[in-house]
Amino acid sequence: MELIIKLKKYLRKRKTKSIRGNKVRNLKLRELSNVKTVGIVFDASSEELYKRSAHLVRHFSSMKKEVKSIAITNTDEIPAYADNTLSFNYIVKKDVNWYGFPKNKYIVDFVNQEFDILINLDFDQDPSLSFIVNSSMANLKIGLNNDSEELELDFMLEGIKNNDLSIFMKELLKYLEMIKTK
Repeated sequence: MELIIKLKKYLRKRKTKSIRGNKVRNLKLRELSNVKTVGIVFDASSEELYKRSAHLVRHFSSMKKEVKSIAITNTDEIPAYADNTLSFNYIVKKDVNWYGFPKNKYIVDFVNQEFDILINLDFDQDPSLSFIVNSSMANLKIGLNNDSEELELDFMLEGIKNNDLSIFMKELLKYLEMIKTK
């Protein structure tokens, strides 16, 4: 079983490299007031996780940021608690192949978009969302530091007890407000 897991990780890493090709990511830190586009990936498997993540999407939208998000759920259909007024793209079980690659056109568009900031709210490191984060051409990738070798993040928050999403989002916004560039 461990061999299969290692094989899947290896294949995801190769697929990430093939998606990027020769494109080089433009790592750039911006003041929050200068951020125009935000990408958010999160786990929507529970209503609580969904509501907290949707709150962050609404927060950035209220700041006049263009926000795109991808949510994964471990169900066959989009959950009933999903808010149709928000423009989320969902990954359900049938959208993921055996290797853990999501297989929708909007995934390709999402990873090729050069977001000013990409925020990973998936603390459980779902392979499909990790693949999206690693493949992304975002200028700045932000997430929780959980000593994972699989995730490629530029800005990591640590010291969040019990992987508490509310505390993470509060700290994230605090640090984003602190960023000052010349």
